[in-house]
Amino acid sequence: MPQTRVFDLHCDTLDALAMHNAGPWAQRAACADGDLSHNNLALDAQRMAAAGAWAQCFAIFVPDDLTGYPVVDPLSFYRRVRDYFFAQCAAHPKAVERVRDARQLDEVLSAGKVAALLTIENGSPVGTDLDVVDEWAQDGVKMVTLTWNGPNTIASGHDTSAGLSSFGRDVVRALEDRKIVVDVSHLNDEGFWDLVKVIRRPFAASHSNLRAVCGHRRNLTDDQFRAIRDMDGIVGLNYCTGFVRDDAWSADEVSFDDLSAHIERFLDLGGEGTIALGSDFDGCTPPAWLSTCEKITPFYQRIGARFGTEIADRLFFENAHDFFVRNETL
Repeated sequence: MPQTRVFDLHCDTLDALAMHNAGPWAQRAACADGDLSHNNLALDAQRMAAAGAWAQCFAIFVPDDLTGYPVVDPLSFYRRVRDYFFAQCAAHPKAVERVRDARQLDEVLSAGKVAALLTIENGSPVGTDLDVVDEWAQDGVKMVTLTWNGPNTIASGHDTSAGLSSFGRDVVRALEDRKIVVDVSHLNDEGFWDLVKVIRRPFAASHSNLRAVCGHRRNLTDDQFRAIRDMDGIVGLNYCTGFVRDDAWSADEVSFDDLSAHIERFLDLGGEGTIALGSDFDGCTPPAWLSTCEKITPFYQRIGARFGTEIADRLFFENAHDFFVRNETL
């Protein structure tokens, strides 16, 4: 059987490993044990490589509230987890390789290693200093989720209705100038449509489902999905149970059919070239049948049986791969 190819746009594994004894991770991931190569979380490089040819966006998730963490500001938080990521890639060169240019992906995957792309969830570390975007570019950051749930200097998530700020527009331009993908997952509706007015390059919703299927405000409206589609963007299917089906938060409450309903809607909206995976592994409660990386091949097989191999290949790998490769040359 050919090896399953996987490109996942979002996980929180870095935070779970680097910060699991601080802040919310002290409870949320207290059982985390190991490192990026081998651990007991949903993702580690050894199991990912065994499961398939795997490219992974590893997010540095910067919480809105840093109470309880051993850092005092968002930029320090970013640097601490970034340094952990760099050290882990250096310590395990046969298992995982940091990808700074998406045109390196095929070579890394052919070598049997996990291709690791660094991303950021919550642009709060930028503060009021655009020079931080230069630091991100130098670090090889490939994508930045502009907000988490609350407000920052760029915009806001769903905790408020604040749109994109004037400084936020400058941040978006700076990200685009450095070919760092703008990610709208978590961005509220006001900020989304403000962004559409100024965005110049294809953008992403790295881990967002559809509100027409599950009404959670973290999900995209049909019109938002169409806007991303029309800009040749990318949208990652989120496995978080609460974003898959209304009023479902338990790992045992969400079925394959529930998750497939989002894919069906994506396809109905002409999204066969837009959809990708955005698991949110190690940052959410996924369905029990899709709880770890070992379960990706059975998932691929079920998607292929339901939607056909061409759609399965696009969803699991090709669309995200092609999106990030195009981003290097646009």
